[in-house]
Order: sequence, then C-alpha cells, then structure tokens
Amino acid sequence: MEYDVIAVGSGSTGEHPMNERAVWFSAPRTAELRPAEAPAPGPHQIQVRSLCSAISAGSEMNLYRGEGDLPGLSAFPTSEGHLPFPVKFGYQEVGVVEAVGSHVDYEVGEHVFCFHPHQTRFTLDSSLVWRIPPGFDPKRAAFVGLFGVALNACITTPPLTGDCVVVSGLGVIGTFAAYLARQTARRLILIEPSITRRDRSSWIGADAVVAPEDAAEAVAELFEGRGADLSIEASGAPPALQKAIELTGTEGTITVASWYGTRPVPLALSQEFHLRRQRIVSTGPTVPAHLSPRWDRTRMRAVSFDHLDRIDVDSHIITHRVPFADAPLAYQLLDVSASEALGVLLEHA
Repeated sequence: MEYDVIAVGSGSTGEHPMNERAVWFSAPRTAELRPAEAPAPGPHQIQVRSLCSAISAGSEMNLYRGEGDLPGLSAFPTSEGHLPFPVKFGYQEVGVVEAVGSHVDYEVGEHVFCFHPHQTRFTLDSSLVWRIPPGFDPKRAAFVGLFGVALNACITTPPLTGDCVVVSGLGVIGTFAAYLARQTARRLILIEPSITRRDRSSWIGADAVVAPEDAAEAVAELFEGRGADLSIEASGAPPALQKAIELTGTEGTITVASWYGTRPVPLALSQEFHLRRQRIVSTGPTVPAHLSPRWDRTRMRAVSFDHLDRIDVDSHIITHRVPFADAPLAYQLLDVSASEALGVLLEHA
C-alpha cells in the first residue's frame, strides 16, 4: 500500500498561529487532522517545519485503539489533550529549523529530530531537539526514536559475546533489537507469526527465523538444550511473554521491550521459573539508572544515528510512505494489516 507524496509549501516568517495541522486521536480507532498552532519561538525554543515522521506501532497504536494505560501525559511535554481521548501524541518528527529563539544554539536551515507529535509545523523547547548529522537521510532519522528503544533494551541487558539470544516480534523495535543482538550473539533465533515479516528479516542474518509454534524446537536444537541466555520480548503480544519465559534457560534473562497497554498479560510462573532463577526486566525509553552517569538521551541519539547510517532503511524497514494529508489511513493500515506493514512514514514533502 504505497501513496504518491504530496508536496507542501515551504518558507516561514516565524508566525504560524493557526495555519497548521496535527494528528489527533479523537475516539477508539479514530485519527483525524485538527488545526494546530506554531507560534514564534521564545528565547529557548525553535520553530520547525516537518519533513517526515515515523509512527510507533506500539505506543501510538495503543492510544489509537483506546488501550493506553498511561497515568497521564506529563512524560510527553509536547502532547496535548487528555487521556483517553482526545489526545495528540507522538515523538518522532524530523524537520527543518525555520526560526530560533535568542538563547538557542541552532541555525535556520538545520535538519533536526524532535520529540513531538505529528504536525506540519510546530514550536518546541530546544531540549527536545537533536541535530541530524549533515547529509543524513531524513527518512533514516525518523526512526532514531524507535532505534533508541531497541538500543535501550540491549544496553539494559546486553547480549554477551557468545550468548544464545531469542528476539520475539519483528516489528520495528524487534527488528532493530535483533540487529543489535546479532553483533555479539553466538546464536540468534527470531520469532514472528507473520511470514512476510519473517522473510523481510533475512538481512539480519539470524540462525533461525520461526513462527511461535516452531520456536521451542529451534531453541532446543540450536541452543543445545540449555535454553536462551537472553530473550527480548518486543512483539507487544501478551502470550509472547509466557513463551519467552519457557524458552529461557537457567539464570537467563527475559527483557520486556513491549508495552501491552490495558491488555492483560496472564503468566503461569511454574516451578521451572523458580528453579531456573530467571529474571524479568522491563525496559523503555528512559536510560537505565545505573548507566545514567555515562549515558543520556543525546548519547542514545548519537549511537542510534551511527547504526541507522549502516542500515538500508528503505529496503529493510520502510514499507509504507503516506502523505500527511492521509495520516488517518496510515493508522487504519497498522490496525488491520499490521503483518504487512513495518515502518510507516508520514511525509510532508
């Protein structure tokens, strides 16, 4: 499902009070474009004209479906509205700086990645903005937020050299986590119910890519009966967490990169779970506390840019490019045909 890109105008005087549009979730499974503001920037702000943005098939789709269980929006300062609806939510916008405040170290014309919902033009605090390396493809940069989630999982519970690793779920985050795990894992098994996504993951070079019902046999064979040293659960499917526990060996770790939202996640923590002394570790967008003296969001972004520069995002990640004017259709696509979609971009020009 591909769309032709619709070009939009450029140029700015820094004043766009109500001429812009933003994506809002107004009811369960209902996305719409609403008028938005882009005022002239204050001293510590910049104004950005959007080029493209990536939809998060995890957190955004949870809110789109009415399944988000966030306590509030305080952790997302550029979001608007109230939970569950209506809400403006997103965090992967790439654009061009059009105006800057007096205390901002950015220049007009720079390309930037912004922690902001999907919107044609917007103004935000410069602390929520990161420079994109010169010459870096904006389409690659749009995935730096999701790559950061996968990176966070892999620095929270690093796959050690020689480890046997399982990654469950080959959405964007799972795909990036599998790519990172491949750097050090001796054996790597990927689990994904969609044959389309399994085929698309061949570039990673896993030792086996299997459907969930075939995972136990593959782990027993390739991991020599020991079970996984590390399982990364990135599918967002509640039953996958139980499967990850079963596939992980003694003293092994199950890292949960999924946000299940309001969907219940029933677990059978049998005697095997206790005898194996397994760890279940949650991970997300924030830097682990024990790494915070050395790692922050700026370093996470820089490492993500380094890796995205090596990945053929056009071939391996992006499956759909949708004009911003058709943004509601992009959410419908991810809702009803998720197995056929991977990276979905909203494009402004």
